[in-house]
Amino acid sequence: MMSSSRKSSSRRSEETAGNLWSGVTRSVQQTGSFCPLRLARSAAVERGQGIVRKSMEYNPTTKGEGQLKRAVWIVVGIFLLIGIGGAIALYVNWNERGRYLVYEGEARAVIVRQNGAIGKESIDELQARIRKATGVSLPIVEAEQVESLQLPETHVLILVGPGPMTEALGIRGSDFDKEAYRVAAIGDKLVLTGASNAAIFYATSYFLDEYLGVRYLWPGELGTYVPRCDTIALPAVDVTRRPEAEQRRLRASDTGPDTVRWMNAHMMGSRSQFAFGHAFTEWYEKYGKEHPDYFAQPPAGERQVLPERVKLDLSNEAVDEAIIREWRAAGTPDNWNVSPNDGSGFCVSAGCLAMDEPPGQSIEAIWRADGNLTARYVKFWNRLLGKMRAINPKVTLSTYAYSSYKEPPQGGLRLGEGMVIGFVHTFQAFDQWKGWSDAGAKLFLRPNWWHSGAIAPNLMLHATGDYFKFARQNGMIGFDFDSIMGYWGTQGLNYYLIARLSVRPELSVDDVIDEYASAFGKASSAIRDYIRYWERFSVETAYNVSAGNGATIDPAGRFEAVVKQYDLPSSPLNSGWYTLPYLYIDSVMQEAYAYLDRADKAASADEAEVLERIAFLREGLRHLELTREVVRYGYEKTRPAGATPEQFKRMSEELDNYRKQIASRQVIWYDALKASEKQRDIPTVPERTKGWNTSKPGGSSGAELDEAFRGL
Repeated sequence: MMSSSRKSSSRRSEETAGNLWSGVTRSVQQTGSFCPLRLARSAAVERGQGIVRKSMEYNPTTKGEGQLKRAVWIVVGIFLLIGIGGAIALYVNWNERGRYLVYEGEARAVIVRQNGAIGKESIDELQARIRKATGVSLPIVEAEQVESLQLPETHVLILVGPGPMTEALGIRGSDFDKEAYRVAAIGDKLVLTGASNAAIFYATSYFLDEYLGVRYLWPGELGTYVPRCDTIALPAVDVTRRPEAEQRRLRASDTGPDTVRWMNAHMMGSRSQFAFGHAFTEWYEKYGKEHPDYFAQPPAGERQVLPERVKLDLSNEAVDEAIIREWRAAGTPDNWNVSPNDGSGFCVSAGCLAMDEPPGQSIEAIWRADGNLTARYVKFWNRLLGKMRAINPKVTLSTYAYSSYKEPPQGGLRLGEGMVIGFVHTFQAFDQWKGWSDAGAKLFLRPNWWHSGAIAPNLMLHATGDYFKFARQNGMIGFDFDSIMGYWGTQGLNYYLIARLSVRPELSVDDVIDEYASAFGKASSAIRDYIRYWERFSVETAYNVSAGNGATIDPAGRFEAVVKQYDLPSSPLNSGWYTLPYLYIDSVMQEAYAYLDRADKAASADEAEVLERIAFLREGLRHLELTREVVRYGYEKTRPAGATPEQFKRMSEELDNYRKQIASRQVIWYDALKASEKQRDIPTVPERTKGWNTSKPGGSSGAELDEAFRGL
């Protein structure tokens, strides 16, 4: 045990030691092939571990001691010269344990399964990642076998999940809060446990992140980066924690095992009671005939919108009573979702118009979702919340700030206590986030950013990453991203960035980019340049963002210029496809390929996995080119003269076959992409094309295609 005075000295020296620690680690890693440690000083201090106590263990009686001792004593000498007494504690701590999971390619641990299938995924993951790092497959044994194995005293027992052996250490699963986990080295045991299978996996991924440097870049083996080493020390660690945000959700249509593993590794999950989603999609079918007065009044001459998008007449208090009846029937739970339906078609009755601030807005603009309807919705929510709290004083209402009601309330209008807002806006909406917070809202981040740009490498990394960090620092209690579209070969870094910042909020955007690039070995510099190229191109392009309507990011951007010049659709949901032939011209693509060519040359011949990762990115670009040409031929306005249906059919089939091929490697999600293009009516298959029998140029205008997405 370290004395209290030594611990105090260690703590006092943390700040200065942190500045030199990266040099220490480089020296040690050069003299012995240790797995990397997490070196983020701020996080180490945050968890009370301290950089000194997170040092790798070192046993001077083992071979290789001369080099390691020299490296350590050089650093100790430097520390002593500058008056840091805590350096002695660093050396002592390296010697006080002398235990390893793997030492120079030899197994020094077993993984103990204590409770049947509980923790199975975590056990399999831990074994697989240690094997990939070291080439050593740690044995998996049952708890009742341990005593009979007669393991050497130096061996470590890795206890995964709850069971009799962890309970003997005073650690019980029932003691954990929901989603909480613990990682602890206790004597000759490493404990990875938690309140549920998910929490056990969180503990495992925490350990793999901190002490092996494992990075889950995209789903599947190729996307899982594991640094090679031959020694894994048992660290001095004891942390109990749970994910910071109540809800961590990156929506995904793919639920295969690789995707589930990627989500779990990034600690996606929820302990939140708050429900979101468009809440009234079935109301028109349920109440439309008997109670037409519940629903939005259209302007004269306009027909009602699609049933699942019909809005409510918020001025009609009978709507309140209908909502309360349904809430009562559900048992008056402590949270109720009242998020308006999607699309346009907002009420223009006299009662609704009287609730608006500012008054006198255009009837057409209101109906088409181009007005500012925040005031009417806040007044409605407050009125409804007051009635429901008279029945259940603890009830909260969850809803969106979205579409025509995404701007914060003005003129002193505030939300009643108990309003939870899912904020759907751009990554430029800093003032709007603060405005909703100042008005009394609890805030979830609920963006649609990843719908922009179709299948292209639209990488607004610093813009989105910095906004995510801002939201976290300003009251974000959860996030729900719509959606991971599955374009891992071109947009995967978008997904990894947010997932990583949610687990490691102390990282910067550049830190995460560096992590991603580091998986490309000697080609990492070229890959960083490749990423910078596409981020710069994305910023200059400035696709608009779906926030209930198309929110402009930069009026002077390439996207806006192309849409106006060629009369293309501007909806974020479909415009990305139609602009491909104009934005991703051959010269743009050739420059991107040049970075990947440079990466191929930089990667050594023995880095087969690195070469595969570069090929993965290259396949994303090739898919972009093939899709671009199919859209060019499929859309009447961009179709080359003389093109034939037979020619288009061959191109479409070639694209489809290529998609099936690369989907097996996670470059895209085939089913998700096909469904997305069908929903958006993108002309990538013959049945979604037209105009082949005329020689005259034609095709739906951009405005006509946009209209289809307003639900009118």
